[in-house]
Amino acid sequence: MKKISLLLFDLDDTLLDNSSWFDKGLTQCLSKHPLTINVDTVLFLELVKKPPRSLIDKLISGEYNTVEFKRARWKYALEQFNLTTDIETLDQLDTLFYKTSMDYITVNKSVLCLLNDLSKEYELGVVTNGLYDPQQKLMNMGLGKRLNSDKVFHAEQLGYRKPDPRIYSKALDYFNKQPSETLFIGDSWTHDVVAPMENGMEAIWVNSRNVSPSTSHMPYAIVSEIMEIRDLLLSKN
Repeated sequence: MKKISLLLFDLDDTLLDNSSWFDKGLTQCLSKHPLTINVDTVLFLELVKKPPRSLIDKLISGEYNTVEFKRARWKYALEQFNLTTDIETLDQLDTLFYKTSMDYITVNKSVLCLLNDLSKEYELGVVTNGLYDPQQKLMNMGLGKRLNSDKVFHAEQLGYRKPDPRIYSKALDYFNKQPSETLFIGDSWTHDVVAPMENGMEAIWVNSRNVSPSTSHMPYAIVSEIMEIRDLLLSKN
């Protein structure tokens, strides 16, 4: 791995465990808002986390921007409880969720220590499709200085999403690196393994759910959680 000098990380469910903020934040949001105070929070959470494929496809294709997708996702979940509302209330719900959920993102000392150690031998960046402000998440995690806004490549701001090759190229251009000098680390087989590898990078798959890969690509390594990359990346340099 001596040729690798840049590590690009996915954020949600890679550096940051989504269940640590999304589930708790949404549950709190539902209990606070008068429209949702009586809904089954477990079912509502499932509906929001797994919206219809048609909504996801519209986001991927660009037919929906992130604001429109989030509105559609809220609307879909509410409709399953026979609740209807206007755009203003949908946005109000989403704002409440955002403010509530960010409070559940706190410093993860293990991840902070890992990135501090990795930064001594590699440059570090983040490439994310996340729907909610990645810089705020990183600040709350204590990583804001290590991964400042220049080093975070966010689909919402760029206007294209993983696995679009442009988002990876944007990061490589910023760091002035070749794909062969770059290792991508993330939980999505499609976004964080297949697409980076097909664009000339190495990849480490964070397979915390122990699912089977859907293609024959061979990443540099497969780990069950992010801390396992320490031995892979620091012991061989």
